Amino acid sequence: MVNNLVGGIIPPQPPIEAQTDAHVLKTRLEWGEPAFTILDVRDRATFNEGHIMGAMPMPADELVERAVASLDKSRDIYLYGANDQETAQAAQQLRSNGFEHISQLKGGLGAWKAIGGPTEGIVESKTPPGADDYNVVDRLKNHQENLQKGGTSATESVKKGASDLKEGIQEGVSNLKENIQEGASNLKEGIQEGASNIKENVQEGASNVKEGIQEGASNVKEGISESKTPKDNE
Repeated sequence: MVNNLVGGIIPPQPPIEAQTDAHVLKTRLEWGEPAFTILDVRDRATFNEGHIMGAMPMPADELVERAVASLDKSRDIYLYGANDQETAQAAQQLRSNGFEHISQLKGGLGAWKAIGGPTEGIVESKTPPGADDYNVVDRLKNHQENLQKGGTSATESVKKGASDLKEGIQEGVSNLKENIQEGASNLKEGIQEGASNIKENVQEGASNVKEGIQEGASNVKEGISESKTPKDNE
């Protein structure tokens, strides 16, 4: 019987796709989902000019060595290069070296900037901020638009989490009910067994008392009989 009320309530993150649309990644960032990394496999000078905010620089010629040394192979990793071909080659290198969850960002930095994704770098710092960089309302509006355009994984995760939470609660209630019924059944059996033992002990005690009385009466009778015998002989 499973008595863990917590297990299964929090759902695991669904596997990422082999290729990811920029809207999906932006939505995941805005949703605040943890446990994923963005890698920029372009050369370091190009990276310094501008890159996705929070991305880690790992040039293609040293990608495998650095990734193996610093990243968990089961972690979600999104990567992009100078073009889709470079991105695909880098993704294949990581997959060949045991990384399980690799996704290529379609369109790279250009696609990211086209949807207003946050960037940083020497050149990017000179670019005027977008409308939603300072306006919370606009940021929320854009977040909702991203969900509708393609970033549905977060919404689906929430729905799945709610469903799993409901199932977990129902399972916990069912387990609790079974435990209560089992406990009540054991208590009933214990009471019945105890009552039976008491009855047997009372009956045995009464039998012993009866035997004692009979034995005592017999002894008294014999004593009286013996005390009368000498007088009769005289």
